[in-house]
Amino acid sequence: MNDNYFYIVLVGCVIVTFLPRILPFLIAKYIIFPEWMTTFLRYLPLTMMTTLMFQNIFVRNENTYLVTIDFVSLMALVPGLMIGYFRRSLMLVVLSSVVVMAVIRYFNI
Repeated sequence: MNDNYFYIVLVGCVIVTFLPRILPFLIAKYIIFPEWMTTFLRYLPLTMMTTLMFQNIFVRNENTYLVTIDFVSLMALVPGLMIGYFRRSLMLVVLSSVVVMAVIRYFNI
């Protein structure tokens, strides 16, 4: 593969990634949303993080087809939920959950 083809594909991937993921945020700055939409969007970071975390907490057992709880992930979820509820900051939720999970794994809790 020559270098020009690689860079053309790379620029194409950047454009394809930019359009659906970043462009809506840039356009949303200039739109005035109704009050019910603003209230809904305020809870969206907490909802997204909760959804992502709960799919890791409840693990299906292959042998019995029952759902078990991964307590390590549950311990990382609690601070994330608290910070998300009180601060409503997606960045703080992600950082706190990652730090708690890293501490748990480092100390083998």
